This record gives sequence, C-alpha cells and structure tokens, in this order.
Amino acid sequence: MIFYQLDYVVDEVLKNIPTQEQVFLKKYLNKNFPRTEAKYLWDRIVDHKWYVSERLKRDIGFRVAAVDYIENFYEPNSVFGSKNKPSGVFGKIFRPISTTLRSYFISKSKILPQ
Repeated sequence: MIFYQLDYVVDEVLKNIPTQEQVFLKKYLNKNFPRTEAKYLWDRIVDHKWYVSERLKRDIGFRVAAVDYIENFYEPNSVFGSKNKPSGVFGKIFRPISTTLRSYFISKSKILPQ
C-alpha cells in the first residue's frame, strides 16, 4: 500500500470542508466567504460585537453585530483585493473621497456622548 496517495486524498477532502467561521458566517449573513476572509471577518465581528455591546450597555447578539459590521465597516476590496477595484480617472477621484468620508465618520463616532 502506498501511504502518500492516501495522505493526498485526505488533504484534498479536508481542504473542501468549510471551517466553523465559514459555517457561522453563512448562517448569519447568508453569504459564502473564503477561509482566510472568513477568519479575518470572524475576529473583527467578535470585536465589533463587544464594542457595540459595551457602548449600548446590553448584549446585541452576534447576528446584529455581523450584519452591522458587514454593512457599515467592512471593505473587502481593501483587505483581500478584488478585480472590481476602481481604476483610471474614476479610481483617482473615488478613493480620496471614500477615505475622507470614512475618516470623517470615524472621527464623529469617537466623540459620541457616553
């Protein structure tokens, strides 16, 4: 019996099994994410859940935190790269505006009353 062939088959099968992060994100957001992106998102959503729960002085739940983070903060193009990045004249105009708006809203969120 040749063992390395069996190892190859096992590795290929395990590679296609979704991780816990992928399963939960599919359940809560109804969207599939690659392994690395799911791990990145999971860590950020857990932090976001804690932060928002502390600010509101109540538990908001993971589903609310996940939806809020994806809709308001997550920019997949900036982290994992995408073929849909704006390029040319539109990209030169849009990138500075989006970063300026983002920094404006982040600065406003830091001065909210406690």
